[in-house]
Amino acid sequence: MRTSGRADHEIAAGHAEAATTNSLEQVREILCGAQLRELARRLMHTDAQVAAQAEELRGEARRRLDVLETHVRKEIEALSTSFEAHRSADACALGNVARESREALRLFEQRIQRLEELVVRTQREFRQLLLEQSKSFLDETQRTRDELSAALARELAGAWEESSGVIAPEAPTSERVEAERHQKTERSSDEAA
Repeated sequence: MRTSGRADHEIAAGHAEAATTNSLEQVREILCGAQLRELARRLMHTDAQVAAQAEELRGEARRRLDVLETHVRKEIEALSTSFEAHRSADACALGNVARESREALRLFEQRIQRLEELVVRTQREFRQLLLEQSKSFLDETQRTRDELSAALARELAGAWEESSGVIAPEAPTSERVEAERHQKTERSSDEAA
């Protein structure tokens, strides 16, 4: 029974405590009830304002993000268009430079070809001139030699006549000298060629 007495005592203590708590609640309600209700109302009003402002901030943030996204898209499109225009202009300029280079190279090759033709023609003309001058020089030498031979033959014939009193052999005629000279000239020309 002792156990039951103790349990009763605990139950009674629990009731007394609940009654005390109840009475404290009533006192608190009497003293602070109006203020607590006002505070609760203000808190609810503040919560509503905070929630409204938070929703307004979310809406403003969304709106600004949309504006920013639109602006960024427009800038990206403008940059892309500008890049394409620059790329196209660069490709066009590169094509022009390549075409001009090919044209300059073609003109350069034509000049080289003309120079080569000029060099070949000049060499041919120089050889021809050299050959003509050589022939002229050989003809002049042959003529001078023939004249010297004829003069020497005359001098020898004259000296022979004076010293021996004998009639000198007949001096070569000009026709014979000319024929010999022509044969020698032809031989010289064949050798020179």
